[in-house]
Parts: sequence; structure tokens; C-alpha cells
Amino acid sequence: MDRRYNQISTYRWINGVPLRDSKNALIVNYLYLQIRNEKTGRVMYTGSWITDKTVTAENVEHLALCARARWKIENEHNNVLKNHGYNLEHNFGHGQEHASEMYCMLNLLAFLFHGILSYTDELYGRARDRHGRRTEFFIHLRGGLWYVLHDSWDSFLICVAGEEPG
Repeated sequence: MDRRYNQISTYRWINGVPLRDSKNALIVNYLYLQIRNEKTGRVMYTGSWITDKTVTAENVEHLALCARARWKIENEHNNVLKNHGYNLEHNFGHGQEHASEMYCMLNLLAFLFHGILSYTDELYGRARDRHGRRTEFFIHLRGGLWYVLHDSWDSFLICVAGEEPG
């Protein structure tokens, strides 16, 4: 058990268990975590994972933290891609040959570039901050491209940020 922030973390694990009931089953190591409020006893979080890493008393907390962080990253990115302007849940099955894969890859590429730009381009950051929600920002990006011909990327972002050129 680990007591932090009025929480009790309980870890359970077992190494070398078959993933399913068959002769050729993959052998995995299982890890379980439950976090309870120390005062009320209310369960605040429960999670379980399988891994190829051997789970021990020395590394169980670290493995659980890594698993939770990985889940958080995957879940938040998928949520953004589905619900916040990238429309990844849309059926990209229209078209010939590899259209769906191409649309998905372009979506992921846009997502990655937006992440990079938010950390590296101050003007992009100001334009993004001005519009709050990502979907609103995308509306203004489309509008900025639709109605005005821009000489440069900076000119475009100044327009989207609502700033005066110069």
C-alpha cells in the first residue's frame, strides 16, 4: 500500500499467467491497481494491465504509473481526434483503393503539426489562444483561407489571431 494525498493505492500482481485457456497461450504478467480515499474508503480508480515486464514489489508502482500515463495519452489523443475538430470517426471509406488510409494519415499529420506548432510558433499560439476551443479555431482557419489571399504563413496567422499586420 502507498499513502499519498489522502489516497490508499493497493497493488496486486501475478507473473507468468496464460492470456487465455489454450495450449499455445501467450504468457503474460498481470498488474492491478485500486486507489481509495483514505477517509471515506470510496474507490476513486481501478485499473488492470498485462505486460511482458516482470512485476515485483520494487517496480510495481512505477509500472502502474507508466500504464496510467500511457492510457491517458492514448485516450486524450483519441478523444481530440474524434470530438474536437479532426472528425476521425467519420467514415473515410469513400473513394478508390487507399482513400481511407490517406485521409486518416492526413488527419494524423495535421494533429501532429498542430501540436508542434503550438510549442514552437508564437504567432500560431496567439491565434490558437484567441479562439479557445479547437473547433472554433478550425472554423477561423478555414475562414482565413476562404476569404483572403495571404502572402505568407505569418500574414495568415495574424489574420486568424485578429491582429493588425505590421
